[in-house]
Amino acid sequence: MEQEPMFKAAALQWDVVRGDLDHNLERAEGLVQEAAENGVQLGILPEMWATSFMGDAGKGIQPLVDRAEERLRALSGDFAMVLVGSNYETSADGRVYNRASLYEDGRKLGEYRKAHLFTPLGEDRWFTPGDDLSVFPTRVGRLGIAICYDLRFPEFIRLFHRKGAQILALCSQWPEARATHFRRLGQVRAIENQFWVLASNRCGMEPSLVNDQEVLYPGNSMLVDPTGQVLKEGNGEPGLVEGEIDLKANALLRRAIPVEKDRREDLYRKLWEEYWNEIDRNGGARINESAGTAPSS
Repeated sequence: MEQEPMFKAAALQWDVVRGDLDHNLERAEGLVQEAAENGVQLGILPEMWATSFMGDAGKGIQPLVDRAEERLRALSGDFAMVLVGSNYETSADGRVYNRASLYEDGRKLGEYRKAHLFTPLGEDRWFTPGDDLSVFPTRVGRLGIAICYDLRFPEFIRLFHRKGAQILALCSQWPEARATHFRRLGQVRAIENQFWVLASNRCGMEPSLVNDQEVLYPGNSMLVDPTGQVLKEGNGEPGLVEGEIDLKANALLRRAIPVEKDRREDLYRKLWEEYWNEIDRNGGARINESAGTAPSS
């Protein structure tokens, strides 16, 4: 597969209206077409772009989602683009996932199921977590796909680097209350892993499924280079956040700072095994009985 070292990429953002497939599909179609007219070759859509999060109503939404996914596949062919976005997936055994699909030139290249569910907003009530990770070769480079909350887990994102990703594509519904985290984490993940981060984050407002309070989404989609520079960032308005990706920057940085070569995998494995019994499976450190105190946070 011939890879293009420099190309235009865009994050698509709009107010994703809960349950309104026609509205969301119209916005997606318009922005994909606009991106294609601007010469964009890689486009990332928001998390749950076709319907947003539906709560209990999501159990019957699959036929609408299938129509949206088929249209996105067709758009990738009509405009010769690589497109990524997440939606509902209901498996044959009835489990529901938050699944991102990857399309290139009218073909589905792969998919990814969200591994980390955001329990404060009840995602674990409606979804099953995914348990896999892949990096997909595309004509615009080796693409890793993550969804929203995944960004907070460095151990997970590190595996994209280990699998040779050049770009991390992130589909999000990340609220304004933690917008600074979104930006900083995008920068840190790019620096740690020496790859590009292209993240789409919706804008607009939507009631929480947990307490019905309005949640504001900042529309701060971003393009971050491998040094952590935010080259482009959304301003809260619907539209495109677009810029150029130069994959030569990855190679130059990885030669200058050879993180992969200098990793101590043997040490990490030893430390993990040595301290495994001291790790609280619920997420905290066990009290060190010999010292009689717990580590400070």
